[in-house]
Amino acid sequence: MRSSDECVGAVWVCAAQVGDSTRRGGNLVVGWRVVRVVCALVVLAAGGSAAGAEAPGVYVSVGESSAAGPFIPDQVDPLGCFRSDHNYAHLTADALGVTLRDPACSGAKIANMYVAQPLPFGAPNIPQMDAVSADATIVSVDFGINDYADDGWTATALAPKLAALLDDIHARAPQAEVFVMGKIERVRAGGCFPAVPLLPSQADQIYTGVEAVNAVLAAQAAAHDATFVDVYPASIGHDACAPEDSRWAEGVFPNSPAQPLHANAIGHQYEAQMLIEAIRRNT
Repeated sequence: MRSSDECVGAVWVCAAQVGDSTRRGGNLVVGWRVVRVVCALVVLAAGGSAAGAEAPGVYVSVGESSAAGPFIPDQVDPLGCFRSDHNYAHLTADALGVTLRDPACSGAKIANMYVAQPLPFGAPNIPQMDAVSADATIVSVDFGINDYADDGWTATALAPKLAALLDDIHARAPQAEVFVMGKIERVRAGGCFPAVPLLPSQADQIYTGVEAVNAVLAAQAAAHDATFVDVYPASIGHDACAPEDSRWAEGVFPNSPAQPLHANAIGHQYEAQMLIEAIRRNT
C-alpha cells in the first residue's frame, strides 16, 4: 500500500499529464482530464483503506438520466436506458472496489422503482427495486427531475413519493447506507443566449426546477435516515454556459458526448468524487 506521500505524488503525476495534453490540443484534452480525476478517486479509495475502514461490499445505484449518464461512452445494455459504464456509479464502484448493481435508466420516475419501464427499443428496464436487496451496503438514489416535470413543474408531489421510496429501500436493505444525490447546476439563471439557445424564461424554468428539486431531496434525506450528497454548490459556474474546458453540463448542442442539459463525463467524475467522500464519512 502506498504511503500518504506516495499517493499525493501520484495525483501530481496525473496533473502534469493534464497540462501536457492540454498543450497538444484536440480531443486528447477530455481524455487526459478524465485520467486526472480517476487518479484522484484512487487516492480517495486508498485513503479509506489506510484508515482501516472495512470496504463496503455491494453498491446499488437507482435513478433517472442524471444517474444513467446518457450518451457518455460507453453505453451499456439495455441500450434504451442510455446508461454509461462511466457514470458516477461505475466510477465510484471502481474506486472503492465494490460490486455494482446499476439499473438507473434515462426517463425513469420513482414509479419505475416498482414497475418495469418501457424503453424506446428493446425489452423494458427491470423495476429498479429488484436490484435492492439485503446484501446491499450502499444505495444511491437519484430521482426528482422527471417526477417534477410530470407533476406540472411543481415539487409538491415529489416529497411523499421520495419519502415512501426511502422507507422502502431501508426495509429491503436494512444494513445499507443510503445516499440521496443532489442535482448539479445545468444552466444558470437567465441563461446565456445565444451560446445556449434558450430564452431567459426557459433557462429560469430549468434553474428554479433544479433548486426546487434539490430542496425536496435534502429535506427528505434528512427525514428518512439518508445522507444528502449536495453536488450543487461545487457545480456553480460549471453549467452549460461555462467555457468548454470547465463545463460539467452540456448545452442544447453538446460539445462532448452527453444528453443536452445533462452532466457530461467530467460532471460524472466530480459527482463520483463527492459521493466517495460522503461514503467515506458515513461508512
